[in-house]
Amino acid sequence: MDNVAFNEIFDMETLQRLMNSLSKSLEVGLCIRSPEGKRLTEDSVYCKFCHEVIQHSELGKKQCEESDVTLSAYKEKSPMICRCKSAGLMDAGINLMVDGVHIASILVGQVRLKENELSEEEYRQIARSLKLDEEEYMRGLSRIPVISREKFENILETLTLVAGQLSQLGYHNLQQRQKISTLENVESTLQKDREQLQTLAERDNLTGLYNRVKFEALMKEYGLQGHRRICMISGDANNLKLMNDVFGHEAGDILLQAIAGKLKETAKGDWMVARCGGDEFRVLMPDTVLITAEDYCERVQRNCRTDKKLNLPLSIALGAAEWDSEGESLQECFNRADKKMYENKMIIKQEQNVLDYILNKLYDKQYLRLEVVPKTAAVAYEFARYLGFDEEGAQKVKLTAMYQDIGLIQLPEFMMIKGFSATPEEMSNRREHVSKGHQIALQFEQTRQVADFILCSHENWDGNGYPRKIKGQKIPLEVRIVRVVDNYVYWTTYLAKGTNLTKEQAIARLRGQAGKMYDPDVVEWFVSFLGKHDHI
Repeated sequence: MDNVAFNEIFDMETLQRLMNSLSKSLEVGLCIRSPEGKRLTEDSVYCKFCHEVIQHSELGKKQCEESDVTLSAYKEKSPMICRCKSAGLMDAGINLMVDGVHIASILVGQVRLKENELSEEEYRQIARSLKLDEEEYMRGLSRIPVISREKFENILETLTLVAGQLSQLGYHNLQQRQKISTLENVESTLQKDREQLQTLAERDNLTGLYNRVKFEALMKEYGLQGHRRICMISGDANNLKLMNDVFGHEAGDILLQAIAGKLKETAKGDWMVARCGGDEFRVLMPDTVLITAEDYCERVQRNCRTDKKLNLPLSIALGAAEWDSEGESLQECFNRADKKMYENKMIIKQEQNVLDYILNKLYDKQYLRLEVVPKTAAVAYEFARYLGFDEEGAQKVKLTAMYQDIGLIQLPEFMMIKGFSATPEEMSNRREHVSKGHQIALQFEQTRQVADFILCSHENWDGNGYPRKIKGQKIPLEVRIVRVVDNYVYWTTYLAKGTNLTKEQAIARLRGQAGKMYDPDVVEWFVSFLGKHDHI
């Protein structure tokens, strides 16, 4: 009952007619009120004494309402009989109970009992206290018949029986309503389940695009419509494997969702955009010519290029083809689009510099300094040539210096804040950046040859580095060279007032760590190199 209103389990129009009929038949005033005193039915009156006499007095109106509210709230055994606070007449309240809950009361009023009748002077005193005309009060009072208590109790018994029947009816209606509500909830749940199953049958759960089953069903349907101009697009997301390997599958999912968003937001309303598994996307374009499809591909790719939110470039290879309905099936049209997509994918792979994209992200986040990294790579190259490395060997040293910390891209920004106090677990995660850098380097032909150098880039001469704690000449010479050059350039490059060292100070610091962090021979070779290169 807590969430069900009285008027939801009773026909209020019929109930009002019942109260009106009983009022006239029993010659008593009737009304149904809530336990809080709120009127649920209008007052049913057989005489006009209360409404036309008592209610004209503000005090009488107030006291009459107080009497009704008191009777409405009474929850003990009913009926309850008491004298009205206002007119001096007798009132009674009969409770309506549904499922053991007091939901309302039938209020009985406008009754003069022979056994409780007041004297004329007492009635006149009431009139005077209410500031009413005594004669008008007495005339109105005279129109109310005086009845015996026995008759009044018979009336109340009748109304109690009515209340009992109403209570049973209310309980029955409540049960029916709850059953209906349960059935409606079940139906609503079933409908939602049907809709969800339909969505699951047609939609890709990750991106919200149509799935392969729906796409192929629609492609089959359109394949029978030879009169229509249709274009097909094949798409393949770039960098997904690298994103999964370095940043985890959650990051890969974000990449796919971002590409799906670009495809969807750029498409017309009647075009069907689908993810058909993994990194594969397709678009079916009814009533579309090839130039429109190609323009769509260019806009999607442009929108991806300008989105710099992710740690790897947002990129998708796309290929478009227009259906020759007289010479091929729609599937064959898609196969041509797919071939074009793979041609474009090779071009993108050659043109896209993912490594520099990552470096620029690291510069933007200030994980690395643009003033330091290219300079370190250039000095390391010169130093390698000074030591007798051939061009290919010196280039490997340069690449190692340039990309040794590329794995930092996988670290959250809070770990890179100056002064950050890391827990042992966080420090371990931070040191994993060399392993991540190794993984990234292996993905690209440009850096694959120096991937093992990157893995060793934070090893120390004395074996206290990471991640493998190798030491001495087991550390590749290329790495030992970069280790010395990298720190020297960082110390001597002006980054902020008071942060850089002089050449002499930097050399002293290098020599102080020789045999610990650095190869002592490399340190002395580098000092000799610096003596012949004043510009460094």
